[in-house]
Amino acid sequence: MPTSPAAGVTTEPSPDFWRDPATYDGTLQRDFIAPLEEAVQLLGRAPYSLQLALLQQLHWYFTVDLRERAPTVALTPAQAPAFHDRIRQIMRHIDAETLEALDPQQASPEVRHALLSYQDPVLHSSATLDAYDHDQGLVRLSYYVHGGPPAETFMIDEVAVAPAYAKYRACRYYHRMLLRQRIAWLPVASARTLKVLLDGALVPLAVGPQPFAVGSGREPMGLTADEPLPAARAAYPPGKGGRQALPRGWAGWKVRLLRGLARLPIVQRKFAKAWVFADRDEDADDNAEHLYRWVKKHHPEINAWFMLNRSSSDWNRLAAEGFRLVPPGLKRKLLILNCEHVISSHVDYEFGRLERAWYGDLMKWRFTFVPHGISKDDVSHWLGSRAFDLFVTTSPAEHESIVGNDTPYNYTEREARYLGLPRRDRLLELTAQTPISGVNVLLIMPTWRAGLVDDRAISGSVKDRMAAFASSDYAKHWRALLHNRDLRNLAQQNGMNLMFMAHPNVASYIEAFEPPAHVKILTKADTSFMPLLCRSVALITDYTSVAFEMAFLRRMVFYYQFDRKHFYGGDHNWRPGYFDYDRDGFGPIALDENELVGHIQSFFSNGIKPTREYLERMERAMPNRDPRACQRVFENIRAIRAPIPGRS
Repeated sequence: MPTSPAAGVTTEPSPDFWRDPATYDGTLQRDFIAPLEEAVQLLGRAPYSLQLALLQQLHWYFTVDLRERAPTVALTPAQAPAFHDRIRQIMRHIDAETLEALDPQQASPEVRHALLSYQDPVLHSSATLDAYDHDQGLVRLSYYVHGGPPAETFMIDEVAVAPAYAKYRACRYYHRMLLRQRIAWLPVASARTLKVLLDGALVPLAVGPQPFAVGSGREPMGLTADEPLPAARAAYPPGKGGRQALPRGWAGWKVRLLRGLARLPIVQRKFAKAWVFADRDEDADDNAEHLYRWVKKHHPEINAWFMLNRSSSDWNRLAAEGFRLVPPGLKRKLLILNCEHVISSHVDYEFGRLERAWYGDLMKWRFTFVPHGISKDDVSHWLGSRAFDLFVTTSPAEHESIVGNDTPYNYTEREARYLGLPRRDRLLELTAQTPISGVNVLLIMPTWRAGLVDDRAISGSVKDRMAAFASSDYAKHWRALLHNRDLRNLAQQNGMNLMFMAHPNVASYIEAFEPPAHVKILTKADTSFMPLLCRSVALITDYTSVAFEMAFLRRMVFYYQFDRKHFYGGDHNWRPGYFDYDRDGFGPIALDENELVGHIQSFFSNGIKPTREYLERMERAMPNRDPRACQRVFENIRAIRAPIPGRS
């Protein structure tokens, strides 16, 4: 951050800047507060040029914090109050007109509202129509709220109508909710007019991205107050966007060729009403695979396909079972451009890995996100504003953390449904088939850490990368545990096999753990994961969501969190969510190796059963254990396009 902000430098600070504690206190005092107070002392107020120059730098604090895995998570809850006080001191000298003058390409409306919140306004923004579902007959309306929620009235064709789905989203920055965004899906179907009254006053409506304007008598640009519904229907046609200008040259010809091939009658017949399933290109054995198998068995009339790389270790297994596999290539692109549904455990299939600008008008499919695991942490910045048609949740607490008021997610009950993970139907079946004598594994399965291998090691030799990894606290602690004699003796005395399941990012660094002969090393490529869970009497982990699979099976979890202080303090760039390990965890937490081994010893001494406290937590987190998750997800996918009736 420059020491002379009036110079108008607007470049984004480096990641190292955000990791420095002084960034959130001393830097704000020196580079922002001091110049403002000096100007006020000399001139009576801060001049516009100084205000604008400072805002062009200050907005980065909030623009960066909005991002996935933002380095700004380095600010701890204990440091947050001082930071917010500094921002409040700065914004005391900033005029609303200066906030409006910020380039919208530089600072989003929400970021400017976040800055405005430090002036303690009591107001709401104008409302915007920012999405339209032609099949369901719904339009999405949103606006920002400072202070208490206003009284709402939605008039559709002059009749008051309640939203079909609605929530208040928390706009959180640095461990504090600064304002709310109101999100409401309104049933408008064939309606002609829409009026919105907030606190009894008619609110102008915009179509498109939320504008930013404050102050009396101001109206945002782009208003279509006379006919907002026709404008919204035109602005958001069916599909995932209108086709934009195609690239020139050979690239443009390839796009035109693919578009033409996708429209051929023979292609359209082959892929008519297709349902496309995908876990990852590299591997399967996740929710999409198990849902595909259920659909093929119970609804063979569905034109179902499964996407996978030929190089995947799962290819031959699924091909032998009769899966209709589609590797990357022309056939896959034609399939996607003609399909009705895409169902995946990975978000990057939202647009089928095709360029939205060139194929958006052909993207008529609905996207169902069936996550790999439960969202126990705050992943709202990662998911952002992805337009899921169905977001499958797995537990009551997770579901409420996503759709509830004052949570940071954009999703309402329209998108997020508490249905359960399809793969758990199979998990229950396998568990019933596993004899008690077969439950003989003590599974060790830590998750990954961002930044374990620094840039120098990444660009260096294999030897350098291995040395950098081996010297990390992560490798040292897990290596020591694998070599722990007491743990080895406990396993042997109780007839247990010690197995270490390496995270995919760890697979190339296995030798850094110097695994002893009594520990079997497993990787995703050579292990069928769910049978392994069924055979595991307990799980030793740190932060992985696999703990919820064990809780579903009512099996014990031991949390080894030697780096707990740093994990949520910036080292991994994760943000804590609703799940609290001390309050909600499915087993004891250990901060050092001896404590962990002591917990495991007590577990074996007490009959290898979860204690009542942890069993109750498991039951509370995972109350539903019926084998009908596939059926529920299927039925909800099939109903995605059903019209939503109006509600009065």
